[in-house]
Amino acid sequence: MRLLVFCSMSLLSLALSSSVYARSGYFGMRGGVSDLRETDVADKYKSAGFVSAYVGGQAGVFRAEAEYTALSKVKFESVQTDSQFQRLMANGYVDLHVSRYVRPYFGAGIGSAFYSVHDKKSQNKASGANFAWNATVGIGVKLTKNVTFDTGYRYADMGDVSVGNQNLHFDAQEVYAGLRFSF
Repeated sequence: MRLLVFCSMSLLSLALSSSVYARSGYFGMRGGVSDLRETDVADKYKSAGFVSAYVGGQAGVFRAEAEYTALSKVKFESVQTDSQFQRLMANGYVDLHVSRYVRPYFGAGIGSAFYSVHDKKSQNKASGANFAWNATVGIGVKLTKNVTFDTGYRYADMGDVSVGNQNLHFDAQEVYAGLRFSF
């Protein structure tokens, strides 16, 4: 657990330090809907809201950022658990310059998913951190010189959780929108 947190913090430090060498920095907030799924037992998705804040830097077509995401609590009836997740990620993106104002992008990230899961059958609780990764596609639309409207899709894998006698694996499909501010 400590090694995972240390590695996550090291990755985030690298992402943040890249903004020092980048031509321009940015920060932003995004929010949206996350369809969470416990993949080992139940194939049903449960919707949750989420918000995230991020800071990063851009050099040419490449962007690197550190992102914190908090998801609302989700109840899975099929496995009788209440689950809550937070993620701390280092993300990298490639912006495709198709026009002056519209820029599709794709990217990926790695980091940690912090979880709290309550098994209602056995009354056991588990909390901790897992390795997490994501893949993203989106589009940025420049509203002003320093403000970009950002929308996209993200797949996030948040790893395995053992609680009670259940071994669970969580992933999410997310649709988001937000604003990115350059400085």
